[in-house]
Amino acid sequence: MTGPIGHLLVGPRSHGVVRYAQSVFDAVKAENADHRLSHTHRVGAGGAAGLDECALVHVHVTDRLFGRTPRRARENVLAMIAALDRPVSVTLHDLPQPSDGPGMQARADFFRAVARAATGVIVSSHHEASLFAEYVDGTIGVEVIPLMFDTVRVDKPSDSAELTVGVLGYLYPGKGHMETLQAMSDLDPSIGFVALGTPSPGHEDLADDLGKVAADMGRRCTVTGFLSDDELFRASTAVTIPVAYHRHMSASGSINSWISAGRRPLVPRTAYTDELAARSPGVLTMHENNDAALRSAIESAFANTASTWIDSAVTPSPTAADVGRAHQRLFRRWTA
Repeated sequence: MTGPIGHLLVGPRSHGVVRYAQSVFDAVKAENADHRLSHTHRVGAGGAAGLDECALVHVHVTDRLFGRTPRRARENVLAMIAALDRPVSVTLHDLPQPSDGPGMQARADFFRAVARAATGVIVSSHHEASLFAEYVDGTIGVEVIPLMFDTVRVDKPSDSAELTVGVLGYLYPGKGHMETLQAMSDLDPSIGFVALGTPSPGHEDLADDLGKVAADMGRRCTVTGFLSDDELFRASTAVTIPVAYHRHMSASGSINSWISAGRRPLVPRTAYTDELAARSPGVLTMHENNDAALRSAIESAFANTASTWIDSAVTPSPTAADVGRAHQRLFRRWTA
């Protein structure tokens, strides 16, 4: 390397991609004996000037962080890469797929343009790599570094007076909040529904819709709003049944958050969850990818709530150290 590696963080600190980017930087720095060779910088605190000495700049990218539309986001990212005037590598998040509907093509155009401008491309699952090849650009090779797990903390709370079913992460259509609530229709109304997170911009009405559906059931509905890491951990351990019913996930920080809190969430069987279960046996409870199967899985989990906790002998993979080393290897290759 002829200079340090810069990690450029773009977007609000509360955004999952930005928080993960910070975690990757911390993991890389922890695995680097000479911490001077890796430093972080945030857009808005000096622009690109603070990265002048870097041999390579790494950025975590999804279209929604860079513009209100994929086209505007593409213009902004390409302008940023040009302004940096040095090799830029990227980790792409939330790859386009048919479930995006009419907006898929514009999103694919965004990711294609970014990948072609980058020195190297990372995605977070082999499923994402297949999506990239099929819908973005099959001529560009990508590297797979799975999402890291924080050190798993199993801290079971004392028996709660209220039983709950919880979904973790930003609220938006397709994340599974409404489907999970509707799957509770035959459960005792004393069992509450909890959404651990805040609505995505433009989807604030989803919280109101959840409240109305829950009220019709006579059920309590809680939307926590944004939670700090410590608050999220405590809330994750307090939920009785953890659910991640995002049926079109290609990588999932929400699932990792459940697991890092020692929980074994209910998840639909998909290409991604099959991949995760094969890499880390014992961290998921899988069911078929339909609403009826979710309903049955929730009922079964209430009959055996111990099944919603990860066994203390299980170590999810990859760890932060694994991810830090994997990035270091790629950065050495890309700056050789």
